[in-house]
Amino acid sequence: MKDKNTSAFPKIGAPATRALEAAGYSRLEQLTKVSEAEIGQLHGMGPRALGILRDTLKEKGLSFKAGTANGTSKKKKGSPVSRTDKVDEFLENLSHPLKAEVEAVRSIIKGVNKDINEEIKWNAPSFNYKGEYLVTFNLWEEKRIHLVFHNPQISKVKSKLLEGDYKERRMAYFTDMKDVKAKKPMLEKVLKDLIKLQK
Repeated sequence: MKDKNTSAFPKIGAPATRALEAAGYSRLEQLTKVSEAEIGQLHGMGPRALGILRDTLKEKGLSFKAGTANGTSKKKKGSPVSRTDKVDEFLENLSHPLKAEVEAVRSIIKGVNKDINEEIKWNAPSFNYKGEYLVTFNLWEEKRIHLVFHNPQISKVKSKLLEGDYKERRMAYFTDMKDVKAKKPMLEKVLKDLIKLQK
């Protein structure tokens, strides 16, 4: 079901390609929704690969979303502040067939620990614990909810909820509200186990 108007990624090397795929990106056009600084933070994405992506986007009359690397690095110092107001605003304007399920999963994640902060990352709600990223929504899919656990410790967490064998990433999927409710205990345990590994 590939759209003729969409483009595959250029040759940027296996690590960088895997980094994009692990973060939920499959088409070049999707990168116009995120800043260059955000893509540069992906594990496996080096300066050379980033430059190739930038040039390829430019050739097609496209570009990364406006944003500066300096602003992002400043934000990374210390524990990220919870941007609940920004997430509220984002979800209020979100047009997605599983919006109610997204909000339900968000509530589950926030309910696991009072120190879990939220913000918008990769153009989606993202959650961190005392400065360490835990999980981010990938909202490109519309037939199911896709969560990306992007934390170096996630490979140590064992759960039937988690899919994939990336070095520092795992995925979780929810098809509808019934599925969200059924998987709630597993999602809570994954997050609790992951938080324990941060200490």
